[in-house]
Amino acid sequence: MRDVVDLLAARAPRLDRALKKMARTGGGIVLLDGSLIRTRRRTGAANRKNYSGKSKCHGLLVTALTDDRGRLLWVSAARPGRTSEITACRRDHLTAHLRATGLGAIADLGFIGLDDHAIRTPTQP
Repeated sequence: MRDVVDLLAARAPRLDRALKKMARTGGGIVLLDGSLIRTRRRTGAANRKNYSGKSKCHGLLVTALTDDRGRLLWVSAARPGRTSEITACRRDHLTAHLRATGLGAIADLGFIGLDDHAIRTPTQP
């Protein structure tokens, strides 16, 4: 199984390449979202880092970018469930990559405060 995961990771596009391709094809906006993939509870010290207090379960967080039609462009590496969506984006330098390619992103309320110029979120009433 690990060999298959390594093969898929090697074939997956890097973030900068995926955004450059999107910019070349004429797209100006990408959609950004994070999702917690539920996993089984681990034992010992490794137990706490995969526990998401927000979702009240164990899991791994992944962040994904899609085009305006919902076609998958890029998926981040899986991070421990306790990681917030904003922290995951900061570690991937997502806003710097978006600015470098001249693209913008539309995201949900979980990304408020990340970057008002590159990432647009709905406003709260």
